Amino acid sequence: MKLKALNPRLHNIIFHTHTVAGIVISFALFIIFYAGAFALFRDELFIWENHQSRSVKVEEVSTETILDKVRAHYPDFKESGQTSIVYNSKSQPYIQFYADLNPKDDKAYRRIRALINPETWEITDNENPKTSVGETLYHLHYFDQIPQFGIWISGLVSLFFLFAIVTGVLVHWKNMIRKFYSFSLKKKIKNIWTDAHTMLSIIGLPFQVIYAVTGCLFGLLTLLLAPSVVLMFQGSTDPIYENIQPQRTMQPNEDAKLANMISITDIYNDIQDEFPEHTILNAVTIHYGYEDATVSFNIDDGKGIVNDGNLVYSLVSGERIAEILPNDKTYTQTVYNLMTKLHFATFGGVLLKIIYFILAMITSFSIISGVMIWKTARDKSNYTDKQKRFHHKVTKFYLAICLGLFPATALLFIANKAIPFSIENRAFYENSVFFVGWLILTLIGLFWNNLRQLNIRYLILGGIASLTIPIINGIVTGDWFFIALYNAHYIVGSIDIFWLLTGIAAIRVANLSRTKEIF
Repeated sequence: MKLKALNPRLHNIIFHTHTVAGIVISFALFIIFYAGAFALFRDELFIWENHQSRSVKVEEVSTETILDKVRAHYPDFKESGQTSIVYNSKSQPYIQFYADLNPKDDKAYRRIRALINPETWEITDNENPKTSVGETLYHLHYFDQIPQFGIWISGLVSLFFLFAIVTGVLVHWKNMIRKFYSFSLKKKIKNIWTDAHTMLSIIGLPFQVIYAVTGCLFGLLTLLLAPSVVLMFQGSTDPIYENIQPQRTMQPNEDAKLANMISITDIYNDIQDEFPEHTILNAVTIHYGYEDATVSFNIDDGKGIVNDGNLVYSLVSGERIAEILPNDKTYTQTVYNLMTKLHFATFGGVLLKIIYFILAMITSFSIISGVMIWKTARDKSNYTDKQKRFHHKVTKFYLAICLGLFPATALLFIANKAIPFSIENRAFYENSVFFVGWLILTLIGLFWNNLRQLNIRYLILGGIASLTIPIINGIVTGDWFFIALYNAHYIVGSIDIFWLLTGIAAIRVANLSRTKEIF
């Protein structure tokens, strides 16, 4: 199938802009997709990394009981602040609690995230978490480890990625379908990388467009809204949030008087009766204890892409004062929530997350193949030796960062089991193993001048580390994957099997590459 091609001059312009945009963002984009693939399973990873959570029974607990336990644990708990309770579920058996604490002299504003075991009522907060595998990879996928600017960087990378997608489609438009079916390992190395890059990009194209657009939205939201806020709403964000998140606009009245609160649990039960097909995900209270106190609930059926809603109630009268009903939303409400669901894959269950994960890994490989195309295209006589050395160094640097992330991620999982659970600040040690290990692996790769050997060695290191994960988990916790599956701990068993298959596949590909020049 042949499509109409661009004229040669326009093709060359777009081709070079595609190449420049792609190579500039390649290693950052790889980190976003690779870490983001694991971040999709953040709740599931928590059950694997925290073996104590595996035996916790998921039962409904009254909101008032949760608040009582928090008051007892945190003497400086600021009830009148914004408090969010994420109710436990099968994928996350612990209750998540976000709250403001009264300020101290050294800190003007303090907000904590705590995990509550609903059986023992043990509370651990974000200042001293016991585990951090899922959280670390989640925050890495938007560079949250870089203070202030990390999320903006991820947004800009997403913007350039969208540009690279559009220009890539225009460049390959004529032969897109033909190249998809012509992939073969028997071709020359440059053609292998080119066809692989095109084929995999076609497969993941809708997925990549979704993440390019939603990544821009979430990464650059404050910058995108700034002109509208200033020009249209005189600097106030309330008119914007009133349409998409009405509870965000309900600011506490400092002159409000103390008042008796009605039962949040009663409201919770009423919502369950009204929306029996939906699950109540969380509750957010504002100015609790005062006459203007409100509570808002987010509900979702977990199936439809627009079947979520938000209900806001007065905690004095119990009346519903604002609502966004499922299947009855304005365009603005639908689009914002749609973007959120598409980005975090919070519809369609585990199967959708698996599909997203596979597409994210395909995109990661497509990024690596793009770097290799850029390198092999410059091994020509019209480039000087100095230019070739520069291209080689850039490629080696990019590959070392990207491919070093594979064994480093496996090290993070190993550290989670190797570090005793009783050690204080163990999450700090987990992260240290991950980031220091990634740095060391990257630096080692810079000494491997042969790019083919560099790829092979990272695959072998990552493969060996991957095979170690299910073994060390079985030794430390006793939950060998076959025992975990027998005991219906499917998440634990599936994660171990994933790493087992990943290790075998990585070593197999590395061995094949020794006899066939596929790198």
